[in-house]
Amino acid sequence: MKILDNINNFFTQNTKKSDEEHTIPENLRSKELEWKLALLVRNMDDVEDIDLKFVSVSKIDMGTKKDLFTSYRLDFNGREKLNQFKKKYKNILL
Repeated sequence: MKILDNINNFFTQNTKKSDEEHTIPENLRSKELEWKLALLVRNMDDVEDIDLKFVSVSKIDMGTKKDLFTSYRLDFNGREKLNQFKKKYKNILL
């Protein structure tokens, strides 16, 4: 009986770890950010200055520009501006 309990605990722990690894942190979930009129982009170099006129930009990670984990949060003033940005820059959205 003890051996079965140990095996069960082992599989339960591995399942929890794998679930945690694939869970996206709450502050980075796309749907939640869109409700807050915000998007994540991976690179700001491709965005034209005119499109950032009414957008608040903040860096999410402390990495470099070439770092895979660096992203930028864009907070928009209205849903219409957010949707226009999504259409124009869909290739850099995270």
